[in-house]
Amino acid sequence: MKRLWTILTKFIFGVIGIILISAAPALFNGASFLDFRSYVEALQMIFSGFTTASEWTLNYSNPSSLETIPVSFEKFLSGPYLYSMSIFLMALALAFVSAFILSFAVLLSKGALKRSMLEIIKVLQSFPDFAYIFLIQIGVIAIFQQTGFLLLSFYSLGGEEIYLAPVVCLSVVPAVLFLKLFILLYEEEQRYPYVELARSKGLSRFEVLWKHCTSNVLKSAFYQSKSIVWLALSALLIIEYLFGIEGILYYLRNDLSPKGIAFILLTVFMPFFVFYAVVELWLGKYEIERNAVFGKFNLRLFDLNEIRASLRSLFTKRQSASMRTASYKNPRIFIPAFIVLGLLTASILYGVFTGDAIAQTNYVYDEEGSIESSAPHSPSAEILFGTDPYGYSIAQQLVVGMKYTIVLSLLIASLRIVFGYLFGMVYTFFFTDRLRHFVNSIAEGMHFLPLTLITYILLLPVLISFGQWELSLAERLIFQVLIMSLVVFPITMSSIGNEMNETLKKDYVISSVLMGGSMSWILSKHIQPELWPKLLLMWVQHIIQVLQMFVHLGILNIFVGGAVAQSDSPRLVPEIYELSGMIAISREVFSTNQFWMILPPLAVFMILIYCFITIAEGLTQKQLPIVQPEVEDARDSVKSSDPRASFTRIRYAEANKE
Repeated sequence: MKRLWTILTKFIFGVIGIILISAAPALFNGASFLDFRSYVEALQMIFSGFTTASEWTLNYSNPSSLETIPVSFEKFLSGPYLYSMSIFLMALALAFVSAFILSFAVLLSKGALKRSMLEIIKVLQSFPDFAYIFLIQIGVIAIFQQTGFLLLSFYSLGGEEIYLAPVVCLSVVPAVLFLKLFILLYEEEQRYPYVELARSKGLSRFEVLWKHCTSNVLKSAFYQSKSIVWLALSALLIIEYLFGIEGILYYLRNDLSPKGIAFILLTVFMPFFVFYAVVELWLGKYEIERNAVFGKFNLRLFDLNEIRASLRSLFTKRQSASMRTASYKNPRIFIPAFIVLGLLTASILYGVFTGDAIAQTNYVYDEEGSIESSAPHSPSAEILFGTDPYGYSIAQQLVVGMKYTIVLSLLIASLRIVFGYLFGMVYTFFFTDRLRHFVNSIAEGMHFLPLTLITYILLLPVLISFGQWELSLAERLIFQVLIMSLVVFPITMSSIGNEMNETLKKDYVISSVLMGGSMSWILSKHIQPELWPKLLLMWVQHIIQVLQMFVHLGILNIFVGGAVAQSDSPRLVPEIYELSGMIAISREVFSTNQFWMILPPLAVFMILIYCFITIAEGLTQKQLPIVQPEVEDARDSVKSSDPRASFTRIRYAEANKE
């Protein structure tokens, strides 16, 4: 009964959080920047809209007549919503099954083949989801040009329901993530003694994996699949936009009222929350509780003697600190970091010496003075990478925009970790059980909301102007950085706080508390050494997530620093030349096949993501001991005929070995 009550309260807190988020755009639509009166009115509109049956409608814009038509909630759920969720669930199922099968192929391979397959997986992981849509379309067009056979239909016209192309494109990124997850879980499972016992009885590697490891791996994969579902929900919105599908995103963009936002977010949140809650209840998952020791002892915040001892230790342990610093001089960390730093330096130097000048070429003339081509120009020896539709050099836009993308990604990821760490301490040491339960409930609910969609809703009122800007460029940049940092605040605070809580449960920390250690001592001497490597890894992972978000927001016409709408053109003019702004013409590129406008910025995003993924792997290898089974080849393929027990030899590699 207690667990059912816990699930119910999590659901209620999640719904409350969605309602508060749905009314948030009203804060920035009023006469003042933070119009709390409008925010309260928006909350009242949501309440009255859900309690009045006649208002259970969404606005639908007819593409042919541009007429706005009210659509009932019931019709939305049975039509567009069901269509979008069908695509999403089929893509997840395809990704899960294909990743599960491929994981066996990787795990059963050996030597150079296995290393090559793992490297390919890492390269595929560095592709933004948008890149797969783009590359699959190029392949389909190439086949059509050669054979006249259209393998996939890439655009929904007149409300036509297409399934194959969006399902295939949407399934690629979850499949890569599931594949990596399965490989990690299976390799971790093989470290347990029961696997060694099964191998000693002569079972083949396939039999051990299938019969003994799979049940535990599937259970662990279920618990860790929330983050994959979270990313896939954001990718679903991009799929809908690029394929012209009249689904969840289409109706949201047509009805940005507080009631419409709340209803659509609730329809996304509720089914996934109920599914995971029911399965976790069936599997018997228990929530992590706070260590009882810290509920009985009042810890001192600071102790002067302990602070003096900590300061002295900084000077007496220089050698060990330098050794720890040297341990991070790993090619997997140093080389990609050098590449990112090189791109950033080149972009900054270009701005210093040229003032971020970008050449514009409206027309290209031949030797006789006749017009050879007009913008956009394809790549040539004279115009490297070509130009955009306005004639601006794509190569120079790349050089100018890289510094904004890299610096903002680092800044946003850093703020996420800093805020999460500071409030994680409050969460661990000062929050009551009820407050911690409330934070965990909000964080749990946010795992079932598309992160890109929430960010889009909050940034839209501020970053698109139809006339004069109410905020300066610096204010808009600060606003965007804060929104993209705080949108995951409950999740980072909860995850970092729970990591601290796990450290507090260790025996030596409890002993330190019993001996009278202050909170500052426990934090600096016990929690920080355990937490620092995890924070560094989490920081790199957030950088990758922010880069993915920039791609998604660019496709949805949300640019860094904002953009100005034009009365004579549907295109928005970005205030800053930044990489995500170059992605905005992706939908136009899909229809015109002018791929050179997308490939360069897409390649830069892929390079950056690949570099940070490699850094994350280098950090992980430095922190975790590697356990590798060393098994003779004959025992892998044929059961041993020796009646004596044959034991698998386990070799433990040193954690800091290069």
